[in-house]
Amino acid sequence: MSNIIGIPFILPIFWFVIFMPAHLASSVIVYRDARNLEFSALDIKPFLWFGIAFSLPFLGMFIYWAMNYSSLSRHSL
Repeated sequence: MSNIIGIPFILPIFWFVIFMPAHLASSVIVYRDARNLEFSALDIKPFLWFGIAFSLPFLGMFIYWAMNYSSLSRHSL
C-alpha cells in the first residue's frame, strides 16, 4: 500500500504539470512563427506545422527550425 503515494504515482503527475505546458508552448511558438513566414518549407501550412510540433514534442520544433531557418532552407533569410 505504500506505493500508492510513491514514485509510480508522482511521476505521471510531474510529467503532466511540468512538461505538458512546455510542450504546448513550443507547439504554439512554431504555429505563430509559421504564420509569419513568407515561404514555408515544402509549402506546409502553419496548422500542419503545429501538428508536427505537437506530435513530436521538441523534435518537431527542431525539424521546423532545420527546414525553415538553417542552411537546409531553400530560401536565404
